[in-house]
Amino acid sequence: MQKFWPVIISCLMGLNLWAENPPAIKQVEIDNVVWYYKPEQAFKRIGEYFDGVERSGRKVIIRSDPESREGLYFITRISEFAEDMPANCSFEVEIIRPDMKQPVSKIFPFPENCKSHREFWLGFTGDDVPADEEAPVAWRVRLRSPDGTVVATRNSFLWSKPSADEN
Repeated sequence: MQKFWPVIISCLMGLNLWAENPPAIKQVEIDNVVWYYKPEQAFKRIGEYFDGVERSGRKVIIRSDPESREGLYFITRISEFAEDMPANCSFEVEIIRPDMKQPVSKIFPFPENCKSHREFWLGFTGDDVPADEEAPVAWRVRLRSPDGTVVATRNSFLWSKPSADEN
């Protein structure tokens, strides 16, 4: 038994260090972002007609208004599986609309039980849908860790350009 005490003490000390310094978020990148307007019918699958349950397949759908499906979606693919990410991560999507000078920003928290998904559909739905399906002038998608730190960013070409005020 005396042979095992150093091992037991080492394990307990390791657990204590982990509790003080939880593991950092994995190195993750946003591989790709594209945006589309999607009507409500684009989300109906045959099974939903039988039991009323929406099925998202191999993607995670997060909407600004969960009651509305139609809207502007930013389809975002990350390099790691969602289940390997810490709980309480979130996406922040900012868009500049043609009718507004200031960006509109929405936070999309990771839902529980994302499983082995890498594709997220981040939807501006309900009252957040831009009028007349107008295209965003520029956009930026950021992945945030639970403490709010930006872990990964992807943006449109125009987002990186200086504003007219800076010129």
